Amino acid sequence: MVDLEEEGLETTEPLLTTPQTAEEFSFPMKPYGIQLEFMQRLFETLERGDFGVFESPTGTGKSLSIICGALTWLKHNSQRKNNVAADEKSAKENGRLDDVPDWVKEFERKQAASNDGRQEDGELEKYRKWVAATRRKEASAQHRGQRRMGLSTAGVPADSIQQKCKRSVDASNRDQAEDPTESDDEAVVEAYYSDNAAKKPDAAGADDGMQYSASVRKLLERRAANRISYSSDSNSDNSDDAADKGPPLEPNVCKIFYASRTHSQLQQFVNEIKRTAFGSATDGGDKIKCVTLGSRMQLCTNDKVRGTCKSVHTLNERCLEMQQSSKKQRCPHLPALMTPMFGFKDRVAEKIMDIEELAIEGRRLSVCAYYGARESIRGAHVVALPYNMLLSQSSRESMGISLANSVVIVDEAHNLVDTILATHSVTLDWQTVRELLEMVQLYFKKYWRRLNGSNTVYIRQTIALLRAFNKYMQAVVNGIAEKSSVGAQTTTVLSVNDFLQNAHADHINVYKIDRYLRQSKLGRKLNMFADRQQRDQLSAEDNANGDTGHPRKRQRQPGTHTVRNATAVQENNNAERSAPSFTAPASAVAALESFMECIGNPDRTGARLVVRAIPPASDADNKAAVELKYLLLDPSEAFGEIRKEARAVVLAGGTMQPTNDMIEQLLPRFGGRLIRDNCTASELQKLEPKGVRQFAWNHVVASSHICATVVSSGPTGTPLRFAFQDQADTQRIKEAGQALAALCNVIPGGVVVFFPSHALLARMAAAWEQAGITRRIAKRKPVFAAESSISDVLSRYSLEVERSGGAVLLSVVGGRLSEGINFSDQLGRAVVMIGVPFPSLASPELSERLSYYESLGSVSKPASISKLNQQQMGPRARELYESLCMRAVNQSIGRAIRHRSDYAAIVFLDARYAEKRLAAKLPAWITSGNASTDANQDAAVDGSGGIKPLAFGPALAQIASFFKRDFGQ
Repeated sequence: MVDLEEEGLETTEPLLTTPQTAEEFSFPMKPYGIQLEFMQRLFETLERGDFGVFESPTGTGKSLSIICGALTWLKHNSQRKNNVAADEKSAKENGRLDDVPDWVKEFERKQAASNDGRQEDGELEKYRKWVAATRRKEASAQHRGQRRMGLSTAGVPADSIQQKCKRSVDASNRDQAEDPTESDDEAVVEAYYSDNAAKKPDAAGADDGMQYSASVRKLLERRAANRISYSSDSNSDNSDDAADKGPPLEPNVCKIFYASRTHSQLQQFVNEIKRTAFGSATDGGDKIKCVTLGSRMQLCTNDKVRGTCKSVHTLNERCLEMQQSSKKQRCPHLPALMTPMFGFKDRVAEKIMDIEELAIEGRRLSVCAYYGARESIRGAHVVALPYNMLLSQSSRESMGISLANSVVIVDEAHNLVDTILATHSVTLDWQTVRELLEMVQLYFKKYWRRLNGSNTVYIRQTIALLRAFNKYMQAVVNGIAEKSSVGAQTTTVLSVNDFLQNAHADHINVYKIDRYLRQSKLGRKLNMFADRQQRDQLSAEDNANGDTGHPRKRQRQPGTHTVRNATAVQENNNAERSAPSFTAPASAVAALESFMECIGNPDRTGARLVVRAIPPASDADNKAAVELKYLLLDPSEAFGEIRKEARAVVLAGGTMQPTNDMIEQLLPRFGGRLIRDNCTASELQKLEPKGVRQFAWNHVVASSHICATVVSSGPTGTPLRFAFQDQADTQRIKEAGQALAALCNVIPGGVVVFFPSHALLARMAAAWEQAGITRRIAKRKPVFAAESSISDVLSRYSLEVERSGGAVLLSVVGGRLSEGINFSDQLGRAVVMIGVPFPSLASPELSERLSYYESLGSVSKPASISKLNQQQMGPRARELYESLCMRAVNQSIGRAIRHRSDYAAIVFLDARYAEKRLAAKLPAWITSGNASTDANQDAAVDGSGGIKPLAFGPALAQIASFFKRDFGQ
């Protein structure tokens, strides 16, 4: 293990003692040495409140080490009494001097600690009493209702009652399908008051002219505080600010937030917890409460709605619409009573469940598992959630997630920076802008008399902004039609302020419009309006066709609306339009809201707007496409909010190298990259890169189980180098094919070959087929290419390896086969890298990112990277460019070694991998002496830590010796 940084944050509280044995960590088996050290370093990092980067190769038991190390710290932390804080509090309150006897100080310390404990216990007891009282009240009311209806549940089995509940839910679902009518009032935006006046109806600035007495204000506040709300808005009652309003909240315990890339990885993590003592504990002190968060698509228990919604956007909109609909249309899985939700939370506390089990439990109890999981967050010790929910501040607020005093662990964090940038990048296309403009105009035309003053003003401004966007995009199309060839794309990169000026929208306050869209729920009302417009249109068509007696049954996807395809929205909107037909989905409204949220801060320096225009594909096609893509260049602002709020943050992964550029992007050294106005001194200290602790462990696999080789030339001596300008060289392509064919003769089992791009894979595969090289390889190992369905290719490849003992799989770096796929044992006895997968500098997004990163290290802004080649880059841009490449390479080569007994060869068919800059970014378990298997041959690892390149002959002999001598194959 290599500890790259030992500096940490200062703390005033006494540090917990780090456990030294596996038994103290409740590890369920005898750990590897690196597992025990991993848990110890993790415990220390969480205790010190540091930012840690942990690299432990796949197959070393990383998940189990994270669970035992983190939960052991959580257990010790919950048992700790802050003696120092109690002493300071007692001395401050009583003004004690140093000559006070020690026994007096000890008594006061214990009394203060006891008072703190009683206060925490009192909050929990208050919440439990409220739950019990609510259950009694609702049971009594339900019993009275049953008596009035002549019903009784006395003596009725619980299973029978459950079946009745399910039949009631099914009946409600049928009602929704058969009677979709809703009140027209539900589509009208509620009264909106700018500048937060909505929360103070009597405050100056409330523009509806209404004044409320003190008694009326108290009544309104009481009703608002006690209203049952499952809305996913940022004003949810889950926030701590609502603690003094309405019912008491469940105490928010210190917890571990575990984030990973996919739901399958979260499921694996939860199942690992079940294997440990923490998952099987029965006593209250050690019992762990764990909840997994997911989208409505995973957790929605209303099968009737879920089955008709094909996307997350449509399901979200349909769910929120049903919450605001009439009683008959309200989702039956969100009952007005709180008792069913209490029952779901009790089950979460009793049993650790993964996301699939949560959904099953919700169906069993006829309760929404999505909102049930949200309601269980405050009392949970472990919250497992996907990346997007953690990285987006608006998502955290809507879910009621507070990171304060808790720990954040991000697993599979090698692509964290890219994920943050992707999460905060939004694309708005021209078609969507036109459809939204049409929809908002028609909505305003119908309801403007029923809107209060602020709504009228902001909807008019929204229309003006959409018109400006539409006019700008029309001008872009007109401009490229004159200067571009057919089918050629053009891109322009602007700052947000420059874009608003060019679109003549700089006079509009985009920040206020963004806030209005979020707080007024205008998007939700637009979806209701479009649904109603479609129903009216279908009814009119039925009447026109004479089908009034037998209306046609039409399948309609909730949340997907038919909005007129306005190919050209004119500035004059006074013309009457007959029988409008809408085609804008709910995702269009969501795209507008996301786009406005991004450009709501136009002064942000680490952001760009990419305007991409695609002319018609042919002269006969008159449809041009234009899109506005908001591009976030600086991930530190989004990540900085997480680091400021959380006690400690840990990034873990099997392959984290290279890490320098990643840490610098997440925690910048340069002032002005973060909004630091409200940062305390301790929060600023958290954001300093010097507070990062980095740990990297070697593989548990013995060095003799890995053979890493850089092949500098092919069988005929042709140099193997596949830079972009060399990828059309037929001779080099054939040389690589002949080298692969020879390698397949000495390598047993499966061989996975990775190419830099799909284009190069197709070019090489075609050239090999024409030259007969593919047939030569297939004589020893059948060849499969990952061009069709991944699951189909992978299953056929696996079956062939099992049947005949070997096969070749051609794939692409960065593709689905390069991450998350297990090529253990015979499935991957060798990984062959052909070429170096440098990302294309032709991408304007990448060029801007490199340019921005380079500018952070200099006073003057450099020229655009797109105008330079790789050799002319600045040192910082080149470092990031190479890191992006090698991080993808490291993920690909890590597919082969999956457990302690595994063994494989790593073959680089490109001489550039021997260069020091690239070799230094390879994993330590490859370059730290693991490749040499024969003392009489040239050493595979040179003195600088890089891999020494070999000609094809010596390289083939080394690989053959590795498999034949060491493993008898």
